[in-house]
Amino acid sequence: MKEEITTIKLGKSTVRLLSGLKIHPRQSYEEVILGLKGKGSDVQISRGPKGIKGITTIKLKKRTVSVLSKLKIHPRQSYEEVIWGLMGKRGEYEKR
Repeated sequence: MKEEITTIKLGKSTVRLLSGLKIHPRQSYEEVILGLKGKGSDVQISRGPKGIKGITTIKLKKRTVSVLSKLKIHPRQSYEEVIWGLMGKRGEYEKR
């Protein structure tokens, strides 16, 4: 049985950062995001740079979107903020 796929909207700058975290060009954003989550369980949310120029979408499994939804501090928080928080946590983890 194939898993359902959905899309989320992200700023193009966030997608560029996620692309930079890929180990190889064909690695999915799914793997990158789940890898960020695995770096630490205590996630602090930090806002990304202001003035995001453009919005794009990425495809993720509904299961991954569910994981991101559980990391939200409040229901109206964007997935963008959640992913930036995961990237910030990754940076703290790598400094240790």
